[in-house]
Amino acid sequence: MNLTYQTRPLSRDELQYLQRLMVKTSKGGASGVKFYYFPVAAMLGAGFTWLAILVGDGFMGFLFGTMAVFSFAFIVFMPYEMYKMRKKNRHTIQHFQAFIQKGTVDTCRIKAERIALAEEYEDEGDLYIIACNQDQLLYMWDTDYTLRKKFPCLDFEVYEDAFSNLIGRQINPLSSRIKPIIIDTKAKWNYMSKVGVPEHLQLEQSNFDTLLEAIRACADTP
Repeated sequence: MNLTYQTRPLSRDELQYLQRLMVKTSKGGASGVKFYYFPVAAMLGAGFTWLAILVGDGFMGFLFGTMAVFSFAFIVFMPYEMYKMRKKNRHTIQHFQAFIQKGTVDTCRIKAERIALAEEYEDEGDLYIIACNQDQLLYMWDTDYTLRKKFPCLDFEVYEDAFSNLIGRQINPLSSRIKPIIIDTKAKWNYMSKVGVPEHLQLEQSNFDTLLEAIRACADTP
């Protein structure tokens, strides 16, 4: 099963956040590299080359030669890296502008009954298991650890992927933060090794308590 999204107007806070991110992205277009860095790199490269020739063979000659290579490599490759950064930022700014001009976003409202948290075991990320109505479960992964500040909460919206990836936020919390039911990390890992890893935002018909019992039963599995 998949989440069902509905279109709604962007809130004032969301519009302001988009505008702040767009300004920040536009200011970072040059990636902090100034043009006077290039003549400085050229002079350093020439100086290190001269020193490498002067000292001849040996460790110091190798060291100065290596530093000369890095100096000239900066001159050769950095313009292309700056071009790629500017191109990426222009593309991102276009996405910001599109959402701002459209003024809407697709979200899925979730009203949870209970939420369990199994923190990462081996860099796989935190897993939230969310009990919705009528024995419906929602799996939500937090691999970037962006949810911990205001989540879990029982009432929230899930943003569409395009918007979430753009602003770096998965959800819009609509209620206060709660304490989740904690699942043993090793039990989660052993259970997933046995039955498979659920996908992000996967919905399934299953009983919340039955699932937690099955996971906890795997705590001592070798």
